Amino acid sequence: MATASPTERGDLSESHDHDDDDLERRPSADRLLADHDPPAPDVVTPTGASNLVLRRRRWLLYLAAPSALLCMFTINFDLLFLSTNYSKRIASDLRQLSNAVWIILVGSITETASQPFYAYLSNVQGRKRAFLLAASLTTIGFLLCSLSTKLVHLILSRLVVGSGCAGVPLVVTVMINDKVPLRDFALWRSLLIFVQMAGDISGGPLGSAIADASGWQTVFRVETLVMLCGLAVASGTLQLSHDRDRDSPKPQLDLLQSFLLFVAIALPLFALNLGGVILPWSHPAVIVLLACTPVALGGLMLASTRPSATYSLLRTLRGQPAVPALFTAAFFVVYAFNALTYNMVVYIEARSFNDPTGFGDWALSCIFFSRPLGTFLAGLFIKRYRAPWTLLRCNMAIYFVLYILVSTGIIPLEKPATAPYLLLIGLSLGVFESCLIVSLFATVEKKEQASFLAIFNVVVAFAGDVGVGVSLALTANFIRNGLYRELASMPNHEEVISKALESLESIRNIPEAEQVKVISVYINSIEKVLAISCATLLLGIATTISQKVIYRDESDSEIRVEREDMD
Repeated sequence: MATASPTERGDLSESHDHDDDDLERRPSADRLLADHDPPAPDVVTPTGASNLVLRRRRWLLYLAAPSALLCMFTINFDLLFLSTNYSKRIASDLRQLSNAVWIILVGSITETASQPFYAYLSNVQGRKRAFLLAASLTTIGFLLCSLSTKLVHLILSRLVVGSGCAGVPLVVTVMINDKVPLRDFALWRSLLIFVQMAGDISGGPLGSAIADASGWQTVFRVETLVMLCGLAVASGTLQLSHDRDRDSPKPQLDLLQSFLLFVAIALPLFALNLGGVILPWSHPAVIVLLACTPVALGGLMLASTRPSATYSLLRTLRGQPAVPALFTAAFFVVYAFNALTYNMVVYIEARSFNDPTGFGDWALSCIFFSRPLGTFLAGLFIKRYRAPWTLLRCNMAIYFVLYILVSTGIIPLEKPATAPYLLLIGLSLGVFESCLIVSLFATVEKKEQASFLAIFNVVVAFAGDVGVGVSLALTANFIRNGLYRELASMPNHEEVISKALESLESIRNIPEAEQVKVISVYINSIEKVLAISCATLLLGIATTISQKVIYRDESDSEIRVEREDMD
């Protein structure tokens, strides 16, 4: 993915002769995209050797792109293989089933917390070096996984994998943004989502088949070889970035800030994933993790008081209210989505208790299958109409209506006939994702886009963990209280409640009247949790409505435009 610095987004504004990035004006995401294309730089028609150079660069690009996509495919393949096999194959083989969750937990949190580091690294050392470091760490991690014979070895290996696979999709996304106009970015990014979906689809069944035939270590060996192929081709085809202004100083990587940022992200994620699942919320370890989080945040804020890249990001967050609004909308949408998906299987099982359909195994597949298509359709819309913010608002309303229909039971998820509604939810999620990222890139300066993309990914991961932890805790609490309320008159109610909390299948031997009560408690409890998620979605909608125009530098004309639009 080669080389020449992309034309700055500021050329898309009305003032085409303004070259200063810090002073360029961005009236809004929609107006920014509505203006015409950036003017092409003065180019001397190449002849002879110049033609050969251009042809060589084109072929390098043709080789670099598939190698980067191959690495992304392998990472998603690995994640799905691990999520479907970490307990029943890997942990059982290592005779550590009770500690199986750590195989997933360590890598996931390390991946999330490492995102800002690769954003800074790509700005300081260039896209190629950041990508090669991320891909190399991922490859080394896969190799270490294939050599692991104890759980502790595998957990440490997954830490290496997580620290590497955090950077691959991030840097590839930034490289695409470097090479294409903003109006085309969502369309090109949808290609990455399709590649990731291919890895998701094949990782579970194909990885499990390889593990059954040759052992789970063989899967990691195959992943190592595939990553080595992609890494070798990428190292020879990706070209170093050329600075647009060689006289301007490069930002310096602040190791202290990077470490504090990593710690500030990792501590609450560990606490959220441990509390209520592995350890009780009152456990000293969970309390210490939560207590240390504000200390790490305070240290980060203190280290950011001097002029630096982090200081610049904080200044943008304070000066651009639309950026926090985008992050807030992302947080609430992802929270609601995870609350739905992690309760959906039990919800469908309860609603179809007396007439099992088996559709629960396919319900989530419908959502995840249509998500890439949603990103593609959003890319087409943005390319044609240049209005991501408008599309974001409309999509938020559609998503909210679909969520209401599901949470109230109007859409019976247990019936296969509701598959089109689930496909619409996945489409809406893909559209939402594309609109948010394009609007974010249109709001911030070019040099800050990689860092804000990393923050966006952290917000999404954090919202996902909060959605899972909070929603499952609420569901368990509502179910437990409801069962005690409904079954208190039974002579052996403690035993029945204990079995009912383990699985619904265990209540098939109790009287039918009590079965009906238990099923009703399950359905009502999950619908209460989804109703709470609907309230959070309303907050997300409010944040998108409150910001009509995204400012770079406010001017009287831009304020008038906003007021006219709001009226």
